Amino acid sequence: MMNSSEYTSLDEFLIRDYLFKLMAEGENTLQQFYGDLVKKSFLFKNLLSKENLPSLREEEAELIFTHIFPTRRKSKRVIEETGIKKIREAISDLLYGEAKSWEEKVENFSRKIRGLKTKSAKDTAADLLHFTFPEDQILWTSWIWDPETETGAVVFLKEEPPTGGKGKLMYGENYNQFSRIYLQLADKLESFGVKAKGFLFVDIFLATIYAIYVDYMTLSTMHSAKGFFPPAISIARRLLGVYTPLNYT
Repeated sequence: MMNSSEYTSLDEFLIRDYLFKLMAEGENTLQQFYGDLVKKSFLFKNLLSKENLPSLREEEAELIFTHIFPTRRKSKRVIEETGIKKIREAISDLLYGEAKSWEEKVENFSRKIRGLKTKSAKDTAADLLHFTFPEDQILWTSWIWDPETETGAVVFLKEEPPTGGKGKLMYGENYNQFSRIYLQLADKLESFGVKAKGFLFVDIFLATIYAIYVDYMTLSTMHSAKGFFPPAISIARRLLGVYTPLNYT
């Protein structure tokens, strides 16, 4: 059992640096991004409420899945292979079931959903939990922090890279442990002047960090992609399920 002293302290300089990069996108862009996440959350809260979920239709399930990164292009396949009845049951158990831990809820969901690899199914479950209950559930997907591979956006907020199992001590290996890191980040962003309530801006911040990393790695290995690869903010929107097509000129 780890105590609080064993968890990493995020680098304030790196947080500030990435925040400057994010704010450079412009206030209107960020307000639109944040507003789209609020709309997504409202959609989930409405369609997946205890009252509405038992009668969730296939087209409504498809609408939900198109707002989740791992299922955006596979929504029809997931519905066809799983069936709408089992989808209702899987989501109901995930959101309102008796499972005590986050891990148990996510694991149960991943076993019931068809048409996705296990990690994608777990990321889908994390997205459903977070955006249905954004005030209570943090977003913990594999691109934010994956303790098995010691990768994810959060590792770029500490100078010392996690290696050889060290990452599990730095960031945690379960939801309760990692949530402390997420809350620490939310507090630091607030101390730097971020006034957005709740966790949605933290989502944007982490998605942008990961998108910057993807952009850097793509351009460093595929120089011909320069000018054709989507900008970081567009990748971040895809990760958070509020993708908007780009208009190339």
